[in-house]
Amino acid sequence: MPFPNALKRTLLTLALGALGGYLLSLAGFPAAWLAGSMAAVAVAALLGLRVGLPERLREIAFILLGISMGSAVTPDSLHRMAAWPMSLLILVVCVAATALLGSLWLERRHGWSRATARFSAIPGALSYILALAIKSPADVPRVATAQSLRLVVLVAVMPLLVQLGGEVDPTAVLSRPAGGTPLGIAVLVALATAGGFALKRLNVPAGLLMGSLLASALLHGSGLVEARLPGPLLVPGFVVMGGVIGGRFANTRPADLLRLLRPSLESVGVGLLVSAAFAFLAARLLALPFGQVWLAYAPGGVEAMTVMAFALHVDPAFVGAHHFFRLLALSVAIPLWMRPVLKA
Repeated sequence: MPFPNALKRTLLTLALGALGGYLLSLAGFPAAWLAGSMAAVAVAALLGLRVGLPERLREIAFILLGISMGSAVTPDSLHRMAAWPMSLLILVVCVAATALLGSLWLERRHGWSRATARFSAIPGALSYILALAIKSPADVPRVATAQSLRLVVLVAVMPLLVQLGGEVDPTAVLSRPAGGTPLGIAVLVALATAGGFALKRLNVPAGLLMGSLLASALLHGSGLVEARLPGPLLVPGFVVMGGVIGGRFANTRPADLLRLLRPSLESVGVGLLVSAAFAFLAARLLALPFGQVWLAYAPGGVEAMTVMAFALHVDPAFVGAHHFFRLLALSVAIPLWMRPVLKA
């Protein structure tokens, strides 16, 4: 795309995202800048406007968010990791139940083919899913639309649902002041950036975000660095993240979206209920906050759910680690579960 057109598209996307985030923030919506940006850009995409963000801008935003999320980790946070193995084990069962029940609902309630239903019900790993779906008899456009709807709906409703539990403080993150010396901040940014690009180069899922988060978390958790970026600086990061999610609807026809809306929403509802049940069990067994565990078990994308946890002032390391582990588990389980339909 010629540079002037790409610049116009970028500026339009950022302006729409900022407007949507600002309006929801005025209404007191939790995770407003993330959800509002996503909603505004998604609507614009469905209306046929050319929206999208350049790769370099997305990289900067992911690293910025990863650094800030990792700075929430403290030495005390590391001690609480003792509860993670049991929680991860429960998560594996939760993911299996979510995919199985969601696919059965789409197949038997709405008559979707087995291949299309299974690919549409898998919670996450969109790029991997689509790569496999192309080689199967599945309706690939339907799978892509259903998966995009799932993520958008989760980003829209999960902040409200988690806030109902009274365990979040959506204003804490954006209001926090900067901390540390200029040298400490420079070291933090440099090492976190290196960590992000290292994992991206290794093709790790959500590598930029998870690599910068991991580097920042290790630095803060070990006490080697005590530096923190100012809260208001995170607003552009949330806007970009929301724009990336909303931009998934580019080239999607509203008629196709409306046709798939009901079955997709019902499938998301099944996933939310299943993840809530398992989150309640894990929270009771491990004495963890229910909202934190539900965000970790929700059938969303690793970047979106981790950033949402941070925006709601919920432990992003816990949530991010669980969603990253879910992606690893799915990379092993999907080929086995989909083998019958891939041969069809």
